[in-house]
Amino acid sequence: MPKVVDHEERRRRLGAAACAVLSRTGAAGTTVRAVAGEAGMPLATAQHYLPTRELMVRAAMAHLVERVVDRARAIRTGPTALDTLRLAVLELVPLDAERIFEARIWLVLTAESLIDERIAAVLRDNAVELRGNLERLVTQARADGSIAVDADVPAVASGLATLLDGLTVRLLSTALTPAEARAEIDNHFARLAAVSGCEG
Repeated sequence: MPKVVDHEERRRRLGAAACAVLSRTGAAGTTVRAVAGEAGMPLATAQHYLPTRELMVRAAMAHLVERVVDRARAIRTGPTALDTLRLAVLELVPLDAERIFEARIWLVLTAESLIDERIAAVLRDNAVELRGNLERLVTQARADGSIAVDADVPAVASGLATLLDGLTVRLLSTALTPAEARAEIDNHFARLAAVSGCEG
């Protein structure tokens, strides 16, 4: 009987391996051979799934997104949609070892995107997806009145994305402590709530 190959499981293994290699060596050291070795997979097998560096980067990003989505599904619902949005934002900030690992990869790829248009395209796709998710949550907050009903949804989402990027860089460079990052997030959300008259 022929062996049944789980292609999705192999892709996940390679995505996780690409993340580990990226975290250690940066994009320059992320070769198919290195990723195959990390995954404990024959080089020819890895090449079948990830024949180019662009595909390796996409596999790594897909793996990171899957990790974040899995955590997002476990987020408890807050008393208001704005509270739920705050919890979601906290999940995206590198406040523990797991999220620091993810953020390091994002920062490595962000630096590499300055000279590699293919990596830049991957990051743009992910940024668009993040903005879409933030806009969806902001729309829910506007609908339940936890922020102003006339709030500019794209502008609020954009501000949150900028906040996330800034906090992530400052946390990874140790210019900010986790407690300080939480305080900045709380202050940002207090201002959003105050606009709607819901503060306190």
